[in-house]
Amino acid sequence: MISLTESSYPDDICFCPLYGLLDVIGKKWALLIIALLGNDHEMGFNMLRKSLTGISPKTLSDTLKRLEENGIVHRRVEGTSPPTVRYTLTPDGCSLRELLIPMLRWVADHGGHEADWCPVRSHPGLNKNQ
Repeated sequence: MISLTESSYPDDICFCPLYGLLDVIGKKWALLIIALLGNDHEMGFNMLRKSLTGISPKTLSDTLKRLEENGIVHRRVEGTSPPTVRYTLTPDGCSLRELLIPMLRWVADHGGHEADWCPVRSHPGLNKNQ
């Protein structure tokens, strides 16, 4: 058995950075949040919550905070009363999202996509293909 620190690739790719990546995007809602934010220029907290069926406000808040701490999401507070918070992907978040698109296509091509419950496909304005 080959460990993650060993590699059969010719350029000796180390898989150790996957631990850090999975710690950030391996959480249940992180990839969906990245996908949704990438489909729109920016979204408010409530729009994100409504678009992610089943997510609790605390989980959404915690996940957004973690993505922000890791440089994936930018949080902007508008000086309105009450304050409005908007979220966007950072340049790193956008590049990560671009890497996720081929994986999403692979899942869809291999029967891993159930369009009936898909929050991105079922929400007008969030799916750029509609």
